[in-house]
Amino acid sequence: IGLGIPAEPLFRSRDKKESPFGGTIAHGYLTLSVLPYLLGQIITVNNLERMMNYGLDKLKYAQPVMAVQSVYMKAKMVDCQNLRGAIKTTIHITMVIKETEKKALEADCTFIYFFK
Repeated sequence: IGLGIPAEPLFRSRDKKESPFGGTIAHGYLTLSVLPYLLGQIITVNNLERMMNYGLDKLKYAQPVMAVQSVYMKAKMVDCQNLRGAIKTTIHITMVIKETEKKALEADCTFIYFFK
């Protein structure tokens, strides 16, 4: 990276005896990085000129995701404000581990949408 910081692997390979989770888990930021892709699969905004990611609040990792597991996302709009030509929305997201149906993470994502 050039900052003098050792690179962290996205997956930490561990023997089942060595890991408190019973195997290799995905790095939390790797799980979080899937969020924009999944959000794009479930939300459509018409007449959009541009969108701005305003921030992420109340991020909570609830359960580690094993390297062999997959996740899906649930989303619910919890706030929507008219900003005169733009809309500011807060969407509560929950990423769920498909194989166990347990929450992997939760967060409130805020976006500003600018329209044509």
